[in-house]
Amino acid sequence: MDLYFGVRAQRYYEQAPLTLVDVGARGGLQPNWKPAARHLRVVGFEPDAVEHARLARDADPQRAVYINAAAWNAPATLTLNVTRDGGTSSLHQPNVEFLGRFPRVERFDVVKRVGIAADRLDTLLPRNGVTDTDFIKIDTQGAELPILQGATGTLADDVFGVEVEVQFAPLYVGQSAYGDVDTLLRDHGFQLFDLRHSYWKRAAGARFGGPKGQLVFADALYFKTEEAFAQQLARLEDDDARRVKLLHALTIALLYGYADYAIELFEAHRALLDAALAADIHRELTSEIDFALRLPHFRGRGWLSQLFYRVHRVLYPTFEGWASGGRRIGNIE
Repeated sequence: MDLYFGVRAQRYYEQAPLTLVDVGARGGLQPNWKPAARHLRVVGFEPDAVEHARLARDADPQRAVYINAAAWNAPATLTLNVTRDGGTSSLHQPNVEFLGRFPRVERFDVVKRVGIAADRLDTLLPRNGVTDTDFIKIDTQGAELPILQGATGTLADDVFGVEVEVQFAPLYVGQSAYGDVDTLLRDHGFQLFDLRHSYWKRAAGARFGGPKGQLVFADALYFKTEEAFAQQLARLEDDDARRVKLLHALTIALLYGYADYAIELFEAHRALLDAALAADIHRELTSEIDFALRLPHFRGRGWLSQLFYRVHRVLYPTFEGWASGGRRIGNIE
């Protein structure tokens, strides 16, 4: 399936590439976004100066820009707690009392503290020449809520999808809570599509029981509701801008494996497209049927499913036996 719908749609993506804003950009573009690289522009924010320098050095300036700044809910100078494992660095202090119950707590040791400039995404984006955002990914170790609070204009006017790390256990002091993040996004017209869960087992019993421990955090995927997306389109200044936003939304839905939602949005706004382009898009959206849906029901199918599930449980991948979680977010394996 072509995420960009063939030759006739190309001019829309060339005039306005799909824009991903990556807040907490450590590690660069995530693997699930690489299939969209052909017409993708990445705007990354990374507060760690060392990691920012690496990202900026390796980036293709035509496709990505990385900014050494933190996003927040107001202009501020914040303290970045840089930890032994850079991926656990946070604007919040690690909650050592809770973390000490699990293996490898030394990953959260704070090795230095650095002052970092911060501002609202609603300010940082136009300041850096970004006037339209299609998707926001946030992975900031507990600082997600104030970042979203500083992006309410962008969320309302531009964004179709959000992937955000959400916390279910107190990993950091004063961290964002899942319920608060979920409420803010729902209040801005988003609906939850998926959670990629992460589980930790306590050090005292890491080798015992099943593969799952306590649910500690997850990556949450949200898309605009049908009604909120229609309102977003209606606020745009002309039909050409609406076509671009619709195409971008369809691409994002397909990127995460939700052809059903892409088809629903396409049918609701098909009148925006000329007949030839609509035919191209319809053909791509309906070109693939998952093998599991093509496989007919047969006697013993349920028994086989249970057998393979038990094998899956035995072979379930973990990190050193104590940490486990979902492989991918969305509907693609």
